[in-house]
Amino acid sequence: MSEALVRALNADGVARFAAYLEALRGGSHADPPRELLDDPQCTSELSAEARVDAKPFASRWGMAQHLAERLAGLPPDEVEENAGLWTWLALSYFDQVCPRQADGTRKPGRDYRHIPDFAFMYRYRHLVYGSFAVYRRHRGYAILVLSGPLHVESGIYQDITSRQDLLASRGVIEALNALYLDRSRGLPKRGAQRGNLPGTVRRFVRVMQQLDLTYDIYGMSGAAILQLLPAEFDAWQGQREVAV
Repeated sequence: MSEALVRALNADGVARFAAYLEALRGGSHADPPRELLDDPQCTSELSAEARVDAKPFASRWGMAQHLAERLAGLPPDEVEENAGLWTWLALSYFDQVCPRQADGTRKPGRDYRHIPDFAFMYRYRHLVYGSFAVYRRHRGYAILVLSGPLHVESGIYQDITSRQDLLASRGVIEALNALYLDRSRGLPKRGAQRGNLPGTVRRFVRVMQQLDLTYDIYGMSGAAILQLLPAEFDAWQGQREVAV
């Protein structure tokens, strides 16, 4: 399997990639500007060698695990909030984070999905960095939050990463897995993301916000959190699947 030596896009490289994203939004069918990835005029070397596999990933969790392993030799301050690095990685995996549609076009969305904005409102919206940051915090426990393909931000991902208190709590992540993870598939149980219906993920998030007014949710285990939940969640506990 081929590997790529990781570099960081410089200001010129980021600007050219941004221009490509804008062209896509205008209907362009152009291929990604992969020539930027090793162009010495548009990139800079990192302080240590890191290589990533050029392969498809089954889920955001799989990509994040791979990147955590391959970037481990770099100084933390060279990884965290390094916009050039994460833009380079987004371009490297662009066919996965922005696949072609049936008509040959791509739907890149806003720039922050590919060129990171590290303000809290947007930092987890970057399709590569966001997954990496969640995985780095929770490792194997993040498998539910990071389920699904690289280009999709699931409802679970959006509900958790948009709330800093919930994302920071290992107990909340454990409780989510206990309720909603179909471990045989590594995917959410069917029906878990059905809007505001009783017992669904969105209801779980709202109940957590209410309980946080009275309890130290951040310091609680997943098992302790499950004991606080109202009866509407009983059907999800201990079941492999819930019918749609």
